[in-house]
Formats: sequence, structure tokens, C-alpha cells
Amino acid sequence: MMAAHQGQDSSAALFAMPMSDASVSAPQSSPLPASLTLTQWSQDWLITYKANLSHRTYGIYEIILRRHISPSVGHMLLTGIKPYHLQGLINSMGAKGLTRTTKQTLLALKQIFKRAVDNDLLIKSPAEMLYYPKVSKPIKRALTDYERACFASAQLDTKCRAFISLLLYAGLRRGEALSLTWSDIDLEAKTISISKTRTIKGNKAYIKPSPKSVSGYRIIPMPSILVRDLSAHWDASRKQAPAPAPAAFRHTDFQKQPLPMSSCIPSPNDCVIPSATTNTLMTEMSFRRFWEKIKKRLNLSLGGSRNNNLLPKDITPHIFRHTYATLLYYSNIDIKTTQYLLGHSSPIITMQLYTHLDKSKVAEEIVKLDEYLQSNS
Repeated sequence: MMAAHQGQDSSAALFAMPMSDASVSAPQSSPLPASLTLTQWSQDWLITYKANLSHRTYGIYEIILRRHISPSVGHMLLTGIKPYHLQGLINSMGAKGLTRTTKQTLLALKQIFKRAVDNDLLIKSPAEMLYYPKVSKPIKRALTDYERACFASAQLDTKCRAFISLLLYAGLRRGEALSLTWSDIDLEAKTISISKTRTIKGNKAYIKPSPKSVSGYRIIPMPSILVRDLSAHWDASRKQAPAPAPAAFRHTDFQKQPLPMSSCIPSPNDCVIPSATTNTLMTEMSFRRFWEKIKKRLNLSLGGSRNNNLLPKDITPHIFRHTYATLLYYSNIDIKTTQYLLGHSSPIITMQLYTHLDKSKVAEEIVKLDEYLQSNS
């Protein structure tokens, strides 16, 4: 659950993040209640009651206000907003399939208007009776065999290939992959150590010195294909510098003892997937450019072109992690091991995943029955 300073709203696990060291600062003077808009009050609310949140969680609230609340009802006077205005917004978001974002927006609206009542800006909250509409939850899918084959032959540079492989063959979350440094990778032991993640505030990137949950701490064995792709990326990173590396240098030497490193050897603290411009941790903007570059290459691998996009819209970083989970299932990896490898905080999450895959496997098994019946008729 999200920690808060005294008197601050408590939120559901949707916003669960540890607190930062930020301090509460008083908002700038606002218009009188009679002329106060929802956007103006929301900004004051964010500064006053949410300042002590982690960078990532604070950023989520900022996005909700900027992308969803302000464009639709933010211009309205606080005193003129009725429940149907807010429910209409929630219904519209739910219809678009924005499941998690809709729930976050609903919680934010309830908190915003509760604080307005607490501060005598309103007599009653119009968000008090808001409810989450029943919507069909989109079914997560894994990559098809055809997509995997095409993507394997895509013309990606070593950094793009390494990123995709970290998601697909180690099941890393996006933030975990982007926060990796070379000291986290042991190419000889074929393991990756997960102990941190990337977090964003505004367009600044930070390392959060802990993963998403306690279960996120893990050491993941790497399949040979991932070792190959990371080794190729390591070699490419060395070639970018002018001086040659010591002949005896090994991928994991920096984990065992300090070495007199020449400028061509990546530092143990260098990001494995760095920003193209600063060679440091990727900001959100630099990641978007990076991901667009990958998508263009993947589209070409499917037979598309600049003017003909054949890449499905659901090709996101998470689909590669979900495919890793699916590969574990079809490899008969037990649930407890899968939970550990994926860093799930609860075995229930893993069980739900396996239950979904069990259902999808039913159709495949029925084919065997059909073949048997035909052969014995």
C-alpha cells in the first residue's frame, strides 16, 4: 500500500509505491471557490497531498490529470460538476479498454473531491458514488510462432536485440531491463541479477534501488540465445571506443576485482540499454524514440513498409514478457519456479496466468481427440 504523510489519502495497490524524500510545499494562491476550476483545484491537491510520493507514483497522478481529467472536465467550475459528468468520463475510459488507468482515475477523482469537501470548497462530493463500469477485460496474448520467427530475423542493432531478448528470454519488466548495468550480468555463469528498476518523474529518469516488490529480487538463469545476444551487445559496446581492451579481460572480471580499465571497456555501472544521446539511463522520451525504432524494424520483418504497417497494435514490451511466461508454461516449468522467475508478488498471479493458458490449450487437445476418433471410425 502507498505510504502517506499524516492526513494524506490512502490509495489502493494501483498506486502502491514507496515514499520519496520530497517535502510538502504549499500551493500558490488559487482563485476563490466560486471561480475555481477542477484543473486548478486538482493541481493544488496534487502539490499539497501527494508531494511525498515516489517519483513514479507522483508521475502517474500527473498523467491522469493531464491526459484524462483536465481535457474532459477540467475546465468546469468545481461547484458546477455533477456526478453524471464524472461517471461519463469513467464510462468513456472504460469503453476504450483503459482498464487500469480507468481505475486509477476513479480513485483520483474520489480523493480530489473528498479533499475539496474537507476544505469547505464543496458541501458534498460528486465523486462519492462513482463506480467502475463492467467492461470486457482484454485478453493478454503471447507472440505467435510466426511473429517470433519474423522478429528473430529482424534487422535490429545489438542494443535493440538485447532489449527484446531480455524481455522475451528472461521475462524482465521494462523498468528492470532499462535499469540493468553490466555488473548485474554474469555471462560466464549465465545469470542476471535483478535488484532495481527505473522510475520516471517528469522526463527525468532515476534508479529506484529496489524492484517492484520484494519478490522482484531474483537471479535469473539465461538461456543460450540470451547469452549470445548480450555477448554481441557487449562486444559492440567495446568497439564503440577507440582503445583495445586487455586481452585477458572477461565479461565478469569487474565483478571479481577492480581492473585498470581502458576507455573502451564499459564500466560496471554503465547501463546495458543506455540512452542514445547521453549513454546513461533512458528518459521516457528517449525510450519512446528507442521503441519506435524497434517497431519500425519489427514491422519490416513482418513484410510491412514505411507506408504499410503490419505490426499489430498490441506489440508492446509487455507482450514479450508474457510470451516468456507462456514459454515457461509449455516447457512444463512448475508454478513456484515460474513465480520466482517472473518476480510475481503472489502465487495467485501466476496461477491466474497458468489457468488462462490451460483454457487456451483445451482447443489444441481437442484436435487430438478428433484425430483419434477419425482414425478409429
